[in-house]
This record gives sequence, C-alpha cells and structure tokens, in this order.
Amino acid sequence: MEKDLNSDITYLKGVGSKRAETLRRLGIFTVADMLSYYPRTYVDMSSTVLISEIEDGQPAAVRATLTTDVSARRAGSGGKLSVYSFMASDGKDTMKITLFNRKYDAEKLERGKEYVFYGKGEAIGFFKTIKNPVIEPSDSAAIFPVYPLTANISQKILRSCVRSALDSCLDGIKETLPEYILEKYSLPTLKEAYKNIHFPSDISMAENARRRFVEEELITFILGLSVLKRKNRKRVSIPLDSDVDMSVFGAALPYELTNAQKRVIDECIRDMKRPFAMTRLVQGDVGSGKTAVAAALIYYAKMCGRQSALMAPTEVLAVQHYHGLSPLFEKLGIKVALLTGSASASEKKRIKESVESGDTDVLIGTHAIIQKDVFFDKLSLVIVDEQHRFGVNQRNLLTQKGENPHTLIMSATPIPRTMALILYGDLDVSVIDELPAGRQKVSSFVVNTQSHEKMYSFLREEVLKGRQAYVVCPLIEENDESETASVVEFSQQLAEKYLRYINIAYLHGKMPAKEKDDVLKRFASGEISVLVSTTVIEVGINVPNATVMIIENAEKFGLSQLHQLRGRVGRGSKKSWCFLVTDMQGQTLERLENFCKTNDGFEISRQDLELRGPGDLFGARQHGLTGLKLASLADMRSLTDAQNIAAEITSQKDWYTLPEYSGIAEAVVRLFGRTTVI
Repeated sequence: MEKDLNSDITYLKGVGSKRAETLRRLGIFTVADMLSYYPRTYVDMSSTVLISEIEDGQPAAVRATLTTDVSARRAGSGGKLSVYSFMASDGKDTMKITLFNRKYDAEKLERGKEYVFYGKGEAIGFFKTIKNPVIEPSDSAAIFPVYPLTANISQKILRSCVRSALDSCLDGIKETLPEYILEKYSLPTLKEAYKNIHFPSDISMAENARRRFVEEELITFILGLSVLKRKNRKRVSIPLDSDVDMSVFGAALPYELTNAQKRVIDECIRDMKRPFAMTRLVQGDVGSGKTAVAAALIYYAKMCGRQSALMAPTEVLAVQHYHGLSPLFEKLGIKVALLTGSASASEKKRIKESVESGDTDVLIGTHAIIQKDVFFDKLSLVIVDEQHRFGVNQRNLLTQKGENPHTLIMSATPIPRTMALILYGDLDVSVIDELPAGRQKVSSFVVNTQSHEKMYSFLREEVLKGRQAYVVCPLIEENDESETASVVEFSQQLAEKYLRYINIAYLHGKMPAKEKDDVLKRFASGEISVLVSTTVIEVGINVPNATVMIIENAEKFGLSQLHQLRGRVGRGSKKSWCFLVTDMQGQTLERLENFCKTNDGFEISRQDLELRGPGDLFGARQHGLTGLKLASLADMRSLTDAQNIAAEITSQKDWYTLPEYSGIAEAVVRLFGRTTVI
C-alpha cells in the first residue's frame, strides 16, 4: 500500500487530469499529500440552536423545515445575480433563507422537508435570516471539514477527494510511533488521526487528531536536528588548548564583565579545547554584551596562534563591529581588517593577501568574506552575528574556510530556552541572562499622530540637554500607494516643522557605504543630534548618549523588531524613552500597549511567535521549519512533550536501526531531504 500513498493524485477515483491540475496548485501531488491536506477549521452542523437564539453576525447551525416554496428572482447589474429565497420554521419561530447563484442547491430543496442550515446569522429585532448557508438534510448533518481553496474547486469536491484517499489507502498507512509512546501520551494511532482530522464525529476527536500530527511534526523536526548535532560533534577540529591568561583581556576592557558573560566565555573555551568543532549559539537580550563575549574568544584564538572571522548581516553592522572592536584589539595586539562589498578592488586585494598570509588575526565583514577568493592561513574560530538573517548554507560556506573551525553563532532575538534548544537543535545553547550594570530601563509609550508636536517638543528638550535621538520610518522612498512618509522626506519635514536649528541626518540601506559610515561616525561623535533612519539601525548601533527612540508607523513592525529598535537607547547611564506612533485601534493598539509594559525580550519574542509565527524570527531558510504544517513553535506544551518523546527515542542506542522506529526515521529523512538518517 506504500506504493498507493506515493501514487500520483490521479490514482484516486474521481480525479482526472483537469482536477489533478487544480489540486497541484494546492501542493497536492500524491495520495499522501491529499491525506496531509489538513482542514483549517470545521463546520459543526451537529450542534444546532433555535431560531430565537440566532445572534447578529455570529455563525449558527439551525434545524428547520421549509414552510414555503423557493422563489426566484434576478438582481444586480443586468440581472446577473440569481436570488433564491424561502421561509423555514423550527416549530416555534420562522426565519428567511436567501441563496445567491445556487440554482442547483435551490432546486433540490423540498417544501415540508427538514434541513440543517449553517451560516452567519442576521437578527433585526424578531426578524432572523441566514444568507447563503451551507445546507444538509437533517439526517446527514455532521461536522464538516473546511479546507483552504483555490479557483475551480469547492469544499464538496475536496471532501470527496479526501474521502476517496482514506477509503483506498487507510489500511496501508504505516504507524510511525511505537505503541508505548501512543499510550503514554494518549495519542491516537496514525489511522485514527487521519480519519478524525478530516471527518470527526465530534470536535474533541478532531482536536486530538490534530494534537497527534502536531506532536509528530515536532518530534520529527527535533530528531532531525539531533542527527545534525551528532554529526557536528564528530567534526574533528584543531583543539585550542593553550594556557591563556584571560585576565589580560578583562583588564583591557573599560568595564567589568558580568557573571553571565564570564560563564558563557568559559563554556565556549571549554568547547574549543576539545578536538571536535564547537557549534554553539549564544543568545541574549538587547545590550546583554554578546560582542564582548565574541571579542574574548577572538583574543583566546589569537593567543593560541589562530585566526578568527566575524560575519555580520549588514555593512552598517560590520562597520560598527570594526570601529567598536578596533581600539580594544589594538591594546591586545590583535590585527583586525574589515572586508565589505563596497571596498575598492585594491583595498580588497590588500586585505585578502593579509588574511591569507596570516598577518591579519581577525577578519570582520559581510557576505564578502565567504567569497571563493578569500583564503585564511589558520582559521579556527568563526563567529556569525544575527544568525536568523543568514541561511544555513551561508554559515557552512564560512566554516569551509578552515579545517572545521569552531563556530559561535550570536542572536539578539531572545527566545525561551526550550524553544531555542529545539530551533537550534544542531547547536549547543548558551544564554547571557544578565544585563551589564548601569543599563537603564527604557520607558515606552504608544502615541497617535496628533501627539507629534508634544512628542517632538520633548525630543527637542532632550537634544538641548546634550542628548541624541533616533526617529525610525518603515520606508526609504515616497510611494504614491502608501501614506507612509519616506526617511528622506520625513527628515526634511522634521527640520522644517518641529526641529528647526537641530542637526538632523538620515540613514538608509541604499546609501553608499562611505556615506553611511560617515553619518554613523558623526552621530557617534555627537555632531548629529537626531538620526532619521530605516531599520538599518536595528542591531549593533551603540551610542550611549542617545536617549529617545521614536518609531513612526509602529504597527508595521514585529514585536521583536520593535524591541531591537528600542534597544538602541538606554545604553548609557541616562534615562531613556521610546515612543511608538500609530493611529491604529483594536488588537493592533492592544499589541503595542502590551509591548510597552515589558522590557523582557524573551517574553516579547514569545508574543511575537504567537502573533506572527517563526518566519519573522528565523525565516524559511532555517532548515526543517518549512515542513511544519500544523505545529506552532509558540505552543510550549507541545514542544515540551515532543522534546521528551524525542529524548526517549534517542536514549536508545542507534534508535534509527530499531524496527519500532523505522517509520519516524523515514519521516526524518523526508523532512530534511536526506537519503539516510546517518
């Protein structure tokens, strides 16, 4: 029967070439795809209400008998709309039913026969009506699945195709989880789950079936990552086990490292001393000091006679790292170079020769450092900043520059530890869970555009005290289709209206690199008081004198992105503020107001995952994520259960060779596009 599951969709009864073409637009190519095309919701026609209980604007299922014949009329421009209407009674009250362009359904209805009508009710006083409802004979009313659709296909056709797939292949479905796990976690068998997620006899059975598939998706994902981690731990690397006095590094810093930073540095050095490549994620909230940890490890590698590379996602951030670390590295005798795409050909040639000869100890740059013509002499440490902005392949290209170098990945997007262990399951995880002394809590407020004058007057007062500020806009150029002002135009408006005689500059990603660098230098030195920018300043920019962050059109940003932007202020000892400007109401306003109530990046990230899903944080590039159809990475209960189940499976030596795990091993292979688990 496995052959049947992998058969083309045309294998199913009632699916010809034309219908198959439509189904393929939905991503359904095989019988297995059909079974895995899960409903997005259900119409419960088994639970009915009385006509008197119909609420305006609310969906309802009503059991009622036709008391009149169906009348037909034409409406709309040129009479193109066919309108069918009739009355129905539940024995106590009467309601009106209206159908639009449904001649086939209208002609099947019989006066005096009982039906169940499901749709959005309208209630005007005692008058009740349902327009264009789903209609089923009362003796066949049940719970019906509702699927995502495309053109030229209806719910009835999809249900028919799914039922055909179940009828022809249900007996051949192979169980993927062993019986002891099903019993321990009260999960239905795979056959029961497929049957009940599509055609449940009650909603609780549908929910239980969905839970089974959610758990299985997460278990498969976690097991796959555990395979990658096992492979990583077998990657032989050059151990860096020299006796290095790290107090020299600490003494060169203008501040004291936090205990959390010291712990993470020790964890990394312990890894780097082993003959296997370190693959460690360091995550921490905004301003927790990840860059200092990276600098410590670069120093350690230098003292062991090895080179390092630090790759940042944007030129602005790469330049910021270079300027921020250069004075420290100069004190420590570490030679550093910066390589970006905008460097001149002669400059690139000089830097590449210096790196290849070993004269440069650490190369900082953007994607430019993973080009084929960049060679290192003794690369042993690779640091990738803002992991979620890079694909796994880009990270691998950098590690290929050395002999399985030790890899440190930094992320300023804090996520709950359990989730981090799962999402980055191929890495070891370190968390910097302590902020440096003196970091200020940023006071945050949501304001509307009517508060512009008052808000910018406050900003002006801060500037006159010698402070600096950021103003963030979502777009770079004026767009006729958008009401959002561009960075360039908005900075001009501020200069003319609210901030006259204040030194304002703007920054966006399309500016030439040298111009961006010049603006950042002048802002860091205090020459520029207000920087109007896009999210190019989201990460890495460190100006302790900046105390005000204003984010225009705040509703256009995710919560985690807002948190990163807010993290540009409050970096010094001075009190700081963040203003979110929006005219939106309802849930959007509530979301932003909740954001203002906490400075905890882990909590904000959890909310962002619930609202927006993982794509915004990690992108489809993070391997395996695109295979999750039902699972939500914000569902901590399911994540925890799945992690426990995966741990039980992997606790058994060579689990993937055991017969009871053959099904889940095959699922891992399919999800990760591999030919074998090992």
